[in-house]
Amino acid sequence: MSEGQEIRIKKNGKWYFGPAEMFRRNIVNVLASNLHKEADGSYLIRLGTDVNPVVVEDVPFYASGIVEEDGKVKLVFHDLQEMPLDCAKKLTLKGDVPYIDFRWDADTRLSRGVYWKLSEYFEFKGEEIYIVPPGI
Repeated sequence: MSEGQEIRIKKNGKWYFGPAEMFRRNIVNVLASNLHKEADGSYLIRLGTDVNPVVVEDVPFYASGIVEEDGKVKLVFHDLQEMPLDCAKKLTLKGDVPYIDFRWDADTRLSRGVYWKLSEYFEFKGEEIYIVPPGI
């Protein structure tokens, strides 16, 4: 892929190639869809025989939008991936920052707006908070 240029995912979900923001989300979507987590916790993109490390500032995914249609809820990520909320999801708080699981434990940071919208679906089970969308 790249020789000498670092790929970085900032905590706000934006992707960078060297110093430049990768603003073409369809390309970012392909890269994000091919992101892998190694046993040591590092991340890399595998596309065919190309392998490129990725520096992740916080977590690899950022839920920036929410869509509610026909009684169903799905999250939309900055990288254009979508995650239907078709089961209860545990909310993880690190300090005051909310996360949920997408591919790996607590790998998706929720934007403030998404968090507040999802708060309509919170269920408290002891000390834990779950997001339980309608119909679940």
